Amino acid sequence: MTLVRECARALIVDAAQRLLLFRGELADGDSWWFAPGGALEPRETYEAALVREVLEETSLTIDIAAVGPAVWTRDYVFTWQGRSERNLERFFLIRVVTHDVDTRRFEVAETESIRTFRWWAIGDILGSGERFSPSDLGVQLSALLRQGIPAQPLALRD
Repeated sequence: MTLVRECARALIVDAAQRLLLFRGELADGDSWWFAPGGALEPRETYEAALVREVLEETSLTIDIAAVGPAVWTRDYVFTWQGRSERNLERFFLIRVVTHDVDTRRFEVAETESIRTFRWWAIGDILGSGERFSPSDLGVQLSALLRQGIPAQPLALRD
């Protein structure tokens, strides 16, 4: 049986147009880069989950009233710890001038799989051989920053 989770993800972009990403690593050595965020708690909105998750994972405080509309959605199925999961994700663009990331509030499960973080320039994402989630993150982020917030969230494929 597939576990279905609604998730909020933050595309945190600094003044230098760099994106904050975490690097996840599994016991089998598989690794990938992904945006901060996580699952909604019962009766929690995507926006409230975004604010909570970003604070927990980065120590960045976001005013919920300042959270704009979702820019992307994604319906993504994958295997996590031997179990099939389906994440229904909404991505939100968060602009910061700069931020010193502090991961001391990570939950135990996060400390077991998240090894590091990095501020990525779009060109570095596009030219990297690393795995990103979503896989076309560089292309999509480049378009988002060039064209601005879409009228409706763009549905991503993976």
